[in-house]
Amino acid sequence: MNSVLTSFLDSIPSFRRRKSFIHIFAALALAFFTLLAAAQLAQAQSSAPLDKHARRIEKRLTKFRQGAYLDFEFRDSSQTFGSLGTLSAASFQFTDADNNKTQTHLYADLVQVKKAKEYIGEGSEPRHHVRLLVPVLIGAGAAAAGIATYEAVR
Repeated sequence: MNSVLTSFLDSIPSFRRRKSFIHIFAALALAFFTLLAAAQLAQAQSSAPLDKHARRIEKRLTKFRQGAYLDFEFRDSSQTFGSLGTLSAASFQFTDADNNKTQTHLYADLVQVKKAKEYIGEGSEPRHHVRLLVPVLIGAGAAAAGIATYEAVR
């Protein structure tokens, strides 16, 4: 009797449409809840990039020598200049250029650190003008060689 009833209901076109609508709706609801659960899991793992960022900042700070004059940009949108002090496993110290006080901060507090362009005192500016002189000398030598070759061939 049950098979007769289902074959009768399947023969009605509106029931088949309703049945496929229910299947589509169920599939969409399942997909929605799956995406919702995946989004919740993604939020739970958001602390990992912070640790990665802190390790990157620590690695960057170890490249500078102690006493280097740096530009520190913090997460709270503040920016300060100072000389680098001691580095530890989770934090670093620097002497603030404004008030000459030693401060300790976590690596995770920093957004960016870079070498400051300002120099203190006479004679403390960098002596890296040689890097500009080398391409000029190479270009002048190439031009002289080209002129000499042209004169020799002519």
